[in-house]
Amino acid sequence: MRRLILARHGNTFGPEDKVVWVGARRDLPLVEKGVMQARALGEALKQARIMPDRVLCSPLQRTRTTAHTALETLGISRDIVRIDARLQEIDYGAWEGLSTPEIEAAGGGAELAAWNKHSVFPASPGWNPDEGQLTGGVAMVLAEATDGTSLIVTSNGILRFFARAAVNAADFPERKVATGHVCVMEYVDAGWRIVQWNAPPGVLTT
Repeated sequence: MRRLILARHGNTFGPEDKVVWVGARRDLPLVEKGVMQARALGEALKQARIMPDRVLCSPLQRTRTTAHTALETLGISRDIVRIDARLQEIDYGAWEGLSTPEIEAAGGGAELAAWNKHSVFPASPGWNPDEGQLTGGVAMVLAEATDGTSLIVTSNGILRFFARAAVNAADFPERKVATGHVCVMEYVDAGWRIVQWNAPPGVLTT
């Protein structure tokens, strides 16, 4: 079996914090709830008897801490985690550091809605890397996922490109992944298929 467990990192904002768009340029740590979400991921993997054969995460500390904490909870050494720059979150350009209402007030409402609802890459904010680079990077990661289960911990923007690569992507138009949530993809009939998308780790499909 070729299977991916895709996980979004845990929370980086506390209850009193202003929630803004954070991409590759800001390396925020997990808050207390984010650490709890990482532990919940490890517990879910343990309950499902899923022992990943390889673990990849982006260079950002929010993904590294999520991966390390999940593996410690699972009882696996963090030494198997490999940092992969292709999983680095998108640099959100002019939207970086702004809240969703601020982006809408600045005239980005239509592009924001197209991204949130249909994962349409926006043109005006100056995101980096470009859409083609992101698509190519994810394609390479998928091609390298051979037999066994890969756990990939990354961010919401990158996860959407994994969904795009699935042969049944049209069945999952809502591709946003909440913090601490998981997705499952399996390689079937020469293509990657989404089995589960944006699910709490406690209902992880085995």
